[in-house]
Amino acid sequence: MIKFFLIFYNFFLLIFLVPILLGIALSGKRNRKDFFYKIKERLALYDIAEFDRNKKTVWIHCASLGEARAVEPMIEKLKDYNIAVTVITKSAREYVSKLNRVDFCALAPVDIYPFVLKAISKIRPDILLIVETEFWPNLIYCANKAGVKIVTVNGRLSKTAFPYYKLTAFFWKQFLNLISGILARNGQDYERFVKITGSSEKVEITGNIKYDRDWTAEKTDRESLGYGAGDLILTAGSTRNGEEKMLLNIFAELKKKYGSLKLIIAPRHISRAGEIARMINETGAEYSLFSQGDKTAKDIMILDVFGKLQMLYSVSDIVFIGGSMIKKGGQNPIEASAYAKPAVFGRYMYNFDSESKLLKDAGGSFEVSGENELLEKTDLLLADGKLRYDMGQKALQVVEGQKGAINKNIEIINRYINE
Repeated sequence: MIKFFLIFYNFFLLIFLVPILLGIALSGKRNRKDFFYKIKERLALYDIAEFDRNKKTVWIHCASLGEARAVEPMIEKLKDYNIAVTVITKSAREYVSKLNRVDFCALAPVDIYPFVLKAISKIRPDILLIVETEFWPNLIYCANKAGVKIVTVNGRLSKTAFPYYKLTAFFWKQFLNLISGILARNGQDYERFVKITGSSEKVEITGNIKYDRDWTAEKTDRESLGYGAGDLILTAGSTRNGEEKMLLNIFAELKKKYGSLKLIIAPRHISRAGEIARMINETGAEYSLFSQGDKTAKDIMILDVFGKLQMLYSVSDIVFIGGSMIKKGGQNPIEASAYAKPAVFGRYMYNFDSESKLLKDAGGSFEVSGENELLEKTDLLLADGKLRYDMGQKALQVVEGQKGAINKNIEIINRYINE
């Protein structure tokens, strides 16, 4: 039965790839450049000379920069093995390539049978660690066929993804049951995996590894960015289209009351920096681009480079979590909470429902339902330094209280490798 599903999957994947490739070919130069970035890696056209073949090999597969950063502490604890990491995005590929403990990194092979088979034959892993929901049928099937142990770490099925997996459980059950162990983040994810796989035998709760990362390693000081000690800084992280307009409206209103207020906008996609700049021009406010290194702090700064948002959280007074006022599922609030910063987010945090609930219940964040309430809660925090401090400390306590998942995962991974 599983071979039938695999043939079906590969056939339809190839059919869908044709119009996608045609669309890329006819699109802009930037899209073509991103697609062809290290294209040979996506076809598994590489050689691996870095491995000590006397040691066992761990292959970690994750999607984006966030997951790559989350597994970094895990990589440090797997120092007795060869480490290969594959990722989906360009930013994650660039980040992983700089990690000292990674012996080999590449873009993940396209999930078509020959390419995946070739990647496995070159990496020759003893164990494959799939991070969160990177469930690729060919990857799972080929790894299992090669006798590779497969473990899902930080396993999650979000509120929005679960109905899809439940509807197609007849398909996914075939492949997820080839996985040796599913290490779920929390009780909700545990229950969802059990429903999809039809068994609790391979599923266990080990916590969220993202709490264990040292998020505060990236710091700076206000002076280096041109800000003064008395400035109030509101940072909006990973914003989406539709949210910047709200933030600019709120900023204009609050600026009348708090003259020292500064706004940092960090769009989820930095390619939107020009669009945001045009919005700001329409308001008449002055802005600067982070990439320009302007030491004269303008009222608004646009973060137009990758990898600096954590650093900017370190100098912020309040953090708005983007993707939460519109139906995009939000972003990880832990990144701000680790710096003891109070967070404000909208109702649409379903990609981080567990994290946001913990923060709300602990009094470390505000959830708002619209622009007016966002204005009200931001005003409340700006007006009361003690409230900002107290909420920040509660947020930090949540982060500290959830640590320990990495060690639990490592213990189980070592057990599977050495069986």
